[in-house]
Amino acid sequence: MHMIDEHEWRSVLQVAKDGTFSAAAKHLYISQPSLSQCIKKVETELGVRLFDRSQTPLALTTAGEIYVRQAKEILRIRQALVQEVADLSELRTGSLTIGSSRTRSACFLIDPLVAFHRQYPGIQLAIKEAPVRTLEEYAAAGTVDFALLYDSSLRADFDSVELCRERTMLALPKSHPLARAYAEDDVQGFPRISFAAMDGEPFIRLQPRRQMAEVYDKLCKISGAEPHVIFEANSIIEASELCAAGLGATLVTDMLVQSWRWKEQAFFFELEEEVEERHLMAVYSRQRQLSLAAQRFIDFLLHD
Repeated sequence: MHMIDEHEWRSVLQVAKDGTFSAAAKHLYISQPSLSQCIKKVETELGVRLFDRSQTPLALTTAGEIYVRQAKEILRIRQALVQEVADLSELRTGSLTIGSSRTRSACFLIDPLVAFHRQYPGIQLAIKEAPVRTLEEYAAAGTVDFALLYDSSLRADFDSVELCRERTMLALPKSHPLARAYAEDDVQGFPRISFAAMDGEPFIRLQPRRQMAEVYDKLCKISGAEPHVIFEANSIIEASELCAAGLGATLVTDMLVQSWRWKEQAFFFELEEEVEERHLMAVYSRQRQLSLAAQRFIDFLLHD
């Protein structure tokens, strides 16, 4: 059985491309007699002619067409193999910078960061925390490899990968009468409540530039509730900790409820009002290729 030799199949491909032995020999940096001898050796071992030498430029025989087609497939597989091995070797060193808010860093990134570092210890990891508008600028400029943003922040010059969907929930201090009443019912899962119940209640809202502040305004409009705002927090985590400490009610996400390492936990409700789910995305500029390290980390986020 004839063993496929790389030098041989590359020579056949070059002759098929150039149409003459002389032109192919120049591109291969070998003499024409050496090339002719190489092709003759392949044909002898296969027992068929690959080229019709009666024509100029040389024409492939039927056997030659089969050989060239398969040789091109060998070349494609070899290139893919070399590229994948090279990509893996690149992950021995390098860096990855992720843009995120404090809440998403604490609730969504901790476990994936640890798992990624264990598998790729040579990659230097960094998180740049900033408000949404700044994160958009970071993603557009390539300051970060990608940023964690909601779909409402997507721009025409961004590409994205959806990571998860978040629901808005209501948090109350466990000492609140409503929390105590529902806790006594021993209901499976989270009890449901209308945001209208927050009318006149002490409430911790997010600062106006935060997206959850927009959700709060919509809920007030839908339900007709006018909570008594006693504090404007800079992050959902800050608001949640103040809520758990007994300051007042606040809005949270199911991601925070499930993933935050609570010192003292609040009491949580699902809302009866329809609040649109927020789609958390890994966002990056279309003008910049997503690095292999970023691709691998996104895989960790999707399968965590």
